[in-house]
Amino acid sequence: MITVAAGQSAALVWQAGAVLTSAEVTISPAAGGAAVFGPTAAGLGVSGTTYSLVWQVPANTAQGSYTAVLEGLDGATPVVVELDVFVSALPLYASLSDLKESMKITDTDRDRSLARNLAAASRSIDKTCGRRFWLDPVPVARIINPKGRVTADEDGWHLLTADIGDVDDLVVEVGRTGAWSDITAQVEAEPTEALDELRPVTSLLRIGGRWPSGGAERVRVTVRWGWPAIDSDVEQATLIQASRLAKRKDSPEGVLGSSEWGVVRLTRRDPDVYGLIENFILPGLA
Repeated sequence: MITVAAGQSAALVWQAGAVLTSAEVTISPAAGGAAVFGPTAAGLGVSGTTYSLVWQVPANTAQGSYTAVLEGLDGATPVVVELDVFVSALPLYASLSDLKESMKITDTDRDRSLARNLAAASRSIDKTCGRRFWLDPVPVARIINPKGRVTADEDGWHLLTADIGDVDDLVVEVGRTGAWSDITAQVEAEPTEALDELRPVTSLLRIGGRWPSGGAERVRVTVRWGWPAIDSDVEQATLIQASRLAKRKDSPEGVLGSSEWGVVRLTRRDPDVYGLIENFILPGLA
């Protein structure tokens, strides 16, 4: 099964076993319903008997399982090849293949269930940490009320922000709706070394001036929000939590049987998961 987040692209590859004529692709919900893509031959790549297509998944695609079907003719014989695709509403922090490897699963029978476990584990980590570890694909404008978010020290005045993962297209404006003034050139992202260390920018230094501190003035920041890259600790925590969720079917009362350890009670909070993510939890959420 291929996993992809809504708004991102999925590389689909079919092995047809023959050179097809009239080849087309259709993508539909696995549970049934109207196609969300195709039928179409547009964008379909062909290399011998291998067919490929990059599906740009619309951002509003509902989370769930989909079937990508390649159909064509081998002479007069119809050929149908299917691929399973799981679309997550938001990015996953670990791959399905890594989860299956960690659980020593080699078949595909539980792929859809495991993909849902990954999605649940990823969002659980977001909620626990009070932040997300994926990056907006394009810059997004947010209007910030600076009240209570401005600090000062010998360097100047700092505006505390949500995580910023890329500042290449940063635009900062002050004012109010309909009357914004661009001050991007007077702003420095902090910590200055954060992005080099694959950590987010969390404040903006106003060079030679002050941030609005009250009243009707606001700050509009347009940038790619989020974490610059998925941290390896977050990835590992996601795998552990997804594995726990997958094993819940074997422990409906919170008790898991093991030939090695005997009866083991599953606690509400996995200490290994918490140990991996505790440094990412925003103050006040622990």
